[in-house]
Amino acid sequence: MQTWGILLRCRPPIGVCTKDNFIMYHKGTGHASEILKKNNHVLSLSESQVVLVECDNDVYDVSRHSFFYNAIFDEATLVKSIRLKDFLTYVESLEYPTVDVLFLWSIGRCGSTMLAACFEALDDCVSLSEPIDMFQPWMKKDVYSPETYSRLLKATLKYHLYQIKQRRPETKLVLIKPYSFGFWYAVESQEMQRFHHIFMYRDLEPFMISSTIFEKISGMSKRHTIFAKIVKFEKFIDEAVRSLINATAKFSPDKAKKMEDFLENERCLLKCLNCLGLSMLYYIYTQLLYQDKINLIGVKYEDVRQDVIAVFKQLLDHAKMDVDEEEMQRVLESTKKDSQQNTALSSFNKDKQVTEPILDRCEFASIVLKVFDLQYMCEKGAKLPKTVSL
Repeated sequence: MQTWGILLRCRPPIGVCTKDNFIMYHKGTGHASEILKKNNHVLSLSESQVVLVECDNDVYDVSRHSFFYNAIFDEATLVKSIRLKDFLTYVESLEYPTVDVLFLWSIGRCGSTMLAACFEALDDCVSLSEPIDMFQPWMKKDVYSPETYSRLLKATLKYHLYQIKQRRPETKLVLIKPYSFGFWYAVESQEMQRFHHIFMYRDLEPFMISSTIFEKISGMSKRHTIFAKIVKFEKFIDEAVRSLINATAKFSPDKAKKMEDFLENERCLLKCLNCLGLSMLYYIYTQLLYQDKINLIGVKYEDVRQDVIAVFKQLLDHAKMDVDEEEMQRVLESTKKDSQQNTALSSFNKDKQVTEPILDRCEFASIVLKVFDLQYMCEKGAKLPKTVSL
């Protein structure tokens, strides 16, 4: 294992953390087993190596770090690298941590960070927001063998849970909030059936407004970023919708053909959507694929805002959790705070106004949802949470 000290760090205000964000000097070598010590966290994965950072301070404190990649950038004291095969060997040798896991999937720009903070307000709960390394194997899927790919999906999650229990031994529940485009993970990881899942969304127009503001703050649309090219976002669009078409063909060849024609004639329309349409479509696909195998419930942002306690109690029942009145009061207080504090997204929408035609975007999204006829799929057996209205 190679170890580097950190001289300087620098990165854009909105963006993930990579090894290139640090100016480093080589400190020496060590044994790969050191990754099992407390305070080590995976930064990135490559075809043959795993890069980690050592962080002395608590990276799970959401009051200081709304996103995990912000935490490891701010708190890193050392950078380390080991061979991928050594990482897998050591992680697989560990006993699986005794902790419940709840995945919070979302369409993005829908209050999922706020909901994660609600869970963080509970005793013995840790919220892990957007751990990049868990979703990197899919980004680099072409360079791994099927066996290595499958092992990585399991090992990255297991290592996170292991380090959480090292840092906070009393932890009973870990809430993981993936990227909004991370739905492939629920399909391809065999681990998913072991855990509870929440799907969060919001009304179409406020989603489009929030997404547009995000684009203005970040300087470009998600679909046009270098990051989108790295994760092969266009490929994700094709694979997600293709999976939906194949699943729909089981119910109605005519509907599948209609979708196929839409893809050929209006592909640019799909590429104009931020993650809303695709996430919704892929979510339906996971329901078609797994039926009753995944323990999943939907929640709408507007419902949370209207009665946070009532909705949160439903989610606690879903996760089979009991909490006391003091904890529920902390949950209520957490919704009054800026859930993205200490980030470039913090409270910016108080002053920003959207001037471009949002309704045009809503019309685009509505066309997509109508063409794919999600209501029809529900009637034919796609099991949606009762909170989802189409």
